[in-house]
Amino acid sequence: MVNALALDACTKLNDTRNKATVWNNLGGALLEFRRFEDAVHALETARDLYQQTGNTQREATAWNNLGGALQELRRFDDALHALETARDLYQQTGDTNGVADAWNNLGTALQDLRRFDDALHALETARDLHQQTGNTHGEAGAWNNLGNAYGDLRRFDDALHALETARDLHQQTGNAHGEATAWNDLGNALAGLRRFDDALHALETARDLHQRNGNTHGEATAWNNLGNTYQELRRFDDALHAHQTARCLDQQTGDTHGEAIAWNNLGTAYRGLGRVDEAVVAGKQAAAMLAAERDWFLTGEAWGELATTLTAAGADTAQVREAWEQSAQAYTQAGADEEAAASRKHANSTENVEAQPPTVTDLPARDGASESG
Repeated sequence: MVNALALDACTKLNDTRNKATVWNNLGGALLEFRRFEDAVHALETARDLYQQTGNTQREATAWNNLGGALQELRRFDDALHALETARDLYQQTGDTNGVADAWNNLGTALQDLRRFDDALHALETARDLHQQTGNTHGEAGAWNNLGNAYGDLRRFDDALHALETARDLHQQTGNAHGEATAWNDLGNALAGLRRFDDALHALETARDLHQRNGNTHGEATAWNNLGNTYQELRRFDDALHAHQTARCLDQQTGDTHGEAIAWNNLGTAYRGLGRVDEAVVAGKQAAAMLAAERDWFLTGEAWGELATTLTAAGADTAQVREAWEQSAQAYTQAGADEEAAASRKHANSTENVEAQPPTVTDLPARDGASESG
């Protein structure tokens, strides 16, 4: 309502500069409400208006925020272009903190593209620049995302150091949201090191902090990862409750990608309980939703999980083979050649492969940088 009134006033006054700021701030608000398509429209409008008025500094901000919105829509190539443009414009204006923010967001986009070495370079650059300028909040965010990148590379000791540093810096600055984010990702790293009791403590802390802060999306993420840790401990009833809670919270916030991941992990929990019919239903739902989200890597994982569940359910060989073929196709679309080859090998087997332990999907809670006008 306030943004609408401000836009109306700026239009009547022919105030292009302030209209651009309102559009940028509207885009930021829409991002918070997870209305990503609307956010893209608002931020593209802000960017164009800033270009018209020659405000390079604020144009860079609009490009940076636009990159974040495009990431959420999984338009990663477009996001990279937006964030590289933001970085270059910030460099032109001598805004070191802006450059660091753009590098941080570039790092998370590169992670999504599974370009992990490039992601590490981007995030280390962001961290170092924030340290140079004394921006503790920005440095904490970069450390957090570095931890996630190390986790993706299964460098869990490095991830642990990075995430503990992020948590401590967020505590220093009183950033409760950032601290909760770090606790969540710390839980994933501890689970990777098979320190499951410590992982449960970290994830329960993240969940409770998100509940206290009213962050439903973050709470859903923590519940999902709690469920995965329960599965590692073979506490499948607890895992089922956690994943069902995550799915319901994701539905409340309209996070269809998170919901799809919850369905996938629900399928593995059902399978652990021997409830294979329900596991098949959950697995099919996950695969369909992840394909709709165009997350091809996780779609490949979901089809592989479904193939394993079908094997456990005693399905015929043709059904299992079809699931493995779908897995291989999805991995190929994701550019994950090694995983695609493994799925294709299963599909070409003359007999059903033996049921495998579940592959659950952890959710990192990334620390992105965006700005208001």
